[in-house]
Amino acid sequence: MRNTILALLLCAPLTSARAVVQKPEPLPVPAKVRVASTAALSGIWNNLSVNERRFAAHVIAAARAGKDVLYFQNHRQGLMIKKVLEQSLTAANFKKTRARLGPQAFDEYLNYAAKFEDQFGPYAPSNQKYVLRKVSAAQAARLFETYAADSSAQDRQEAVALLTDPEYEVLQIPETEDGAGLENCGGNFYDRGITGPQVEQAVKAGLDVCLFCRVARGADGKLLAQPQTVDSPGVVGRALRAVVAELRQALALAQTPRQRAELEDLARFLEKGDLKDFRQANMEWVRDGTQSKVDVMLGFIEVYQDYRKRIGSWESYVQIVDPATTSQSVRLAHNAQYFEDLMPYGQFKKRFPADYAPPALMVYYFQEIASGRSSGYNLPNFDDIRRDVGAKNVIRLPLPGEDADPEMMRIRRELYREFLPPAKVERALSMRAKAWRVLVLLHEIIGHGSGTYDESKYGREKDPISELGNLGSALEEQRADLTALAFAGDAKLVDVGVYKDQAEALATRNALYDEYLVDFLRHVSKERSLIEDHQRGNWLFIHMLLESGAAAWTAKDGQSQPTPENQVLIVRDYEKFHAAAVQLLAELQRIKAVRDEDAMHKLFADHAPLEAIQEPWAQAVIARGKDLAINAGSVEQPWQVTPEARFRLLAPKPVLEKAAQAWTDW
Repeated sequence: MRNTILALLLCAPLTSARAVVQKPEPLPVPAKVRVASTAALSGIWNNLSVNERRFAAHVIAAARAGKDVLYFQNHRQGLMIKKVLEQSLTAANFKKTRARLGPQAFDEYLNYAAKFEDQFGPYAPSNQKYVLRKVSAAQAARLFETYAADSSAQDRQEAVALLTDPEYEVLQIPETEDGAGLENCGGNFYDRGITGPQVEQAVKAGLDVCLFCRVARGADGKLLAQPQTVDSPGVVGRALRAVVAELRQALALAQTPRQRAELEDLARFLEKGDLKDFRQANMEWVRDGTQSKVDVMLGFIEVYQDYRKRIGSWESYVQIVDPATTSQSVRLAHNAQYFEDLMPYGQFKKRFPADYAPPALMVYYFQEIASGRSSGYNLPNFDDIRRDVGAKNVIRLPLPGEDADPEMMRIRRELYREFLPPAKVERALSMRAKAWRVLVLLHEIIGHGSGTYDESKYGREKDPISELGNLGSALEEQRADLTALAFAGDAKLVDVGVYKDQAEALATRNALYDEYLVDFLRHVSKERSLIEDHQRGNWLFIHMLLESGAAAWTAKDGQSQPTPENQVLIVRDYEKFHAAAVQLLAELQRIKAVRDEDAMHKLFADHAPLEAIQEPWAQAVIARGKDLAINAGSVEQPWQVTPEARFRLLAPKPVLEKAAQAWTDW
């Protein structure tokens, strides 16, 4: 099986000639960012017991206090920019700012602010910043002089350049493993001016870059890895002290002994900076399983925003477990060994204990604070804990009424009409929710938890994904996706209640395959890049589908000659699609298991080239997607939980002008 897939991948030509890599460009500010209603959170909140609400109020406050850490990580001037945006858009200053900028420039500024609030900083998950084109540098400078008068002139100048200069700190992190251009990137995991070669030299000399540190230059010029704790100077220490204070108030209200232990370990970790405490908190969280209705995960977690995949971004999730749907995900988890036995993994299959069932929660995300939005997650990222204790799977449920919302239906229909043949549009709309739910369930519960590896290649307490470096996350995310694509039509999903019968299973699998192609094109059109880890892995698989004949470009009307302007991706053969998923899954697991880094680098270099974004097909997809409402994204309707544990909306309606005026209290 392995030789077959390698022959296919290494001999296949690219879809078109290689393009010359061009300098990165910033993203344009969307014309209209939607405000997503959070009114449904009120009903979820009111269904909690009094004690659960009081507990949730403290962990929500802890999570909000930690927001400042994320803003600081995403850009050194992030908090100052946040302050200026929010203050200039308060009820008292809203009209004044609009008059200062003029109608068109103000609309752009308002939508920029919405993206900044939603992403907790200036950068999209695709690694590029948004840039203002209608607001001049002089206009922006006057706003910063007004609302950030206490900041230095140098800091204000840097902030203005970030917002208005299309060539200044366009990327958050370097897009190559060697860190080329790190000194020109805006991410704040590394002191400004530190270069990639300097980092590599320091690491070779013994610099230990840990999950919760920041790399700075010392007074002697040497690089230092500074742990981020309550004792850190400035904003980080201040924010973490507030986080710990709220966690300690939540202890007496914890719903289970395991949850109480988790919060105690988290607080100790943030105070002492000993990774053993964070590891212990993760173990307690896993062992708590589905027992706590208000579930909490926070800390330095995902490493996507570090080009070396070592430093974790600050994230926090407060989620409310839905018992009815969780029973279904738990049944799926109980069948982990069934799926493992069918994996194309050869000798690297797991043997789970007889009663093994990884915790699997179906939840409403009450609060998500992270640079990107997720449909679910599987943690912890410590692979030895996953091996010895287990992992926990969290699957996001749409808020009540969200899937049937007429505005969302209109937005999705617009997307499908652009990137699907007309005959498939209505089926895609009707089956999207089920198909995507199946993808996330299998990706998180079965995919990430599957497979073993040769520990002698990594070390017993080392995480293979981090050790594989820059491409490790792309490989792992695609491995989990391929698991879902391989098993989406499996009969076992009928047994556990995901489907009513095998006919529905196959119909949903096929709809998922269609959706997968559309989603790839949507991300290309929105992100204008192939660098994000999930998208890089998707591109690898899409390329394989095209070369195998399982998928193809065709004119949207099914009759005309395909051109970049009218073509869409279609599944030509659903069984070939399935076979391709199984084959690539086997190869990615082999690479991970035996640490075949040479094969990994060759695979991605030859068959997921980043420069393909400059090819005619990609540039046409970008042009076709620039006005799609779904690509503009959304920002939450602001809300608040009071110290008395009451939920209230800060903006009475999901309208951007009203939402912006409430951001200072959000």
